[in-house]
Amino acid sequence: MELGPNIRLIPEIRGANSYAILEEPQVAGRNHVTLIDTGMPGNAARIVKFLKSIGKSQANSVTIILTHSDIDHAGGVSELKEKLENTKVAIHEADAQRLAGEEPPKQVRGFPRLVLKVASPFMKLSPVTADILLRDGEQVDGLTVVHTPGHTRGSICLYSERLQAMFVGDALATERDGTLTLPTAFMSADIEEAKNSARKIASYEFQLLLPGHGPPILSHASSKVKELVASLG
Repeated sequence: MELGPNIRLIPEIRGANSYAILEEPQVAGRNHVTLIDTGMPGNAARIVKFLKSIGKSQANSVTIILTHSDIDHAGGVSELKEKLENTKVAIHEADAQRLAGEEPPKQVRGFPRLVLKVASPFMKLSPVTADILLRDGEQVDGLTVVHTPGHTRGSICLYSERLQAMFVGDALATERDGTLTLPTAFMSADIEEAKNSARKIASYEFQLLLPGHGPPILSHASSKVKELVASLG
């Protein structure tokens, strides 16, 4: 699904949304692809199939940028590194140890904790050592890293002024009708910190908001973030 200039939502991905950016200024003339999040384990073949359908399966280089280390966003990374040559993985430094299996998974609360406990033997994140450790304000593939902790310590958004787009991971979400929401408290490490991160996102101007869960917002997206933040008091 084409969402804007050079931005695609990869179809049929289980778990979180996965996006592809097909070119950026600093890689002009190279066959490069930027992937943002990979969904649950088992999605690698779907992502490779999509890249093949748009003529990018033989990209000279690929950067996978993870908005955070939860399995529904990072589950496909290990297999993708095997299937795609010259692939580098980028994640915020605060989530890198969890991605590498050096820290336990994020603790959640309430009913989802019971569900995850039952499902955990069947849903394991294959450890991956990140190639690129990200920090707030840095650039990766032409995108600005916006550190937005709350859902996890190392949650990030990715901002492109050129594309007028903000990839928000789980810092924000949308309902089926497009209503913008905060992440749920029981799935977040610190919901008050998540609210502060929403305020940080609201300081940027963009048309497109590309969430990890729910349909993208394709116009006047930053205004809708400002409305959400205003409702927080």
